[in-house]
Amino acid sequence: MSIFGILKPAKNLTDVEEIFIIVAQSRGHEAYLFTAKDVCFETEKVLGKTILNGKVLEKEFNFPHVIQNRLAVKAEDKEIYLKLAERIPFTSNRIGTKKNVDLKLKKIEDINDFLISVEDCKEFDDLSDAIQKYKKVILKPLSSNQGKGIFSVEFLDKKYIVKQLDKRNEFNKNELRSFFDKEIKNKGYSLSKYFNSSTNNALNTVFRMQISRGAGGKWKLIKFFPYVNINKNIDITNGMQGALITTREKLFLEQYYPDSFEKINKSIKKIFEKFPLAFQKQYAWRLDSLGLDLGIDQEGNIAIFEVNAGPGIGFMAYPVAKAQVDYYEWLQENAKPPFKNNFLPINLR
Repeated sequence: MSIFGILKPAKNLTDVEEIFIIVAQSRGHEAYLFTAKDVCFETEKVLGKTILNGKVLEKEFNFPHVIQNRLAVKAEDKEIYLKLAERIPFTSNRIGTKKNVDLKLKKIEDINDFLISVEDCKEFDDLSDAIQKYKKVILKPLSSNQGKGIFSVEFLDKKYIVKQLDKRNEFNKNELRSFFDKEIKNKGYSLSKYFNSSTNNALNTVFRMQISRGAGGKWKLIKFFPYVNINKNIDITNGMQGALITTREKLFLEQYYPDSFEKINKSIKKIFEKFPLAFQKQYAWRLDSLGLDLGIDQEGNIAIFEVNAGPGIGFMAYPVAKAQVDYYEWLQENAKPPFKNNFLPINLR
């Protein structure tokens, strides 16, 4: 029997965590949720929250063999996290900033065809030159999450159209410069060519490829599915901003990408086969759950927009939990101290 601990800053048990605990128990393991304040190093005991006979209860547990870290650390808990990490393998390690990730992606030759060139946007001329070259560009802050702070800029009918979600502004060049000075300059933005990821009826899309380690520590494709934004005025689609989800991706591709779905399926298979192993080789610590946000146009071309560590799992909680238990069983046997990790946020390093 193994013991798996879920470490969070707060002791609220979500549906996703309940499902993980129940799956672990069904395989003969113990699993519980705990916070740093629940740990007693003197007795090597933890006051954890678990599920028993369908009810939530608290009880004392032995130290876990593997810790599922939920990627949030309070400053006052840092030393306990580090002390635990000296003796127990942690999951859910960080992958770095968007710029660091982009540099690592460029080193993977097998996926170069799926990458969009990303450049720093430090001066107004950077933006002006890119618009002249591409006609439409995307501006992203390096610290963006859930699509926040992203703008599209397009030169159309002698005007610059700037959009942020459903907000739309029309600028002349001087007004665009004022916008840049206020919103973009010195705020760590990058820019890239706008990639038109949309259905055959012009609904904006983004596809998520959810991959996790499973049995034997091997990568497993959990799900590939689209988010669809039914508001045609919004250029950016994001799962956290009300976009619709369909889990019948095969039917979706056949209906909304009718001329290219076979090409898309082949490319998705190639990305899954080539990306995770090559990406992992660039890190000293183990990665175990990754989410790739992909754009797909009507010609079947695919662009990797973003890579996320510890992506949200929502409706995929059960298959993810099964893969996690398989992986944690393997990790307990194969992880040897000293354990390498990267779970602290930048401000606590």
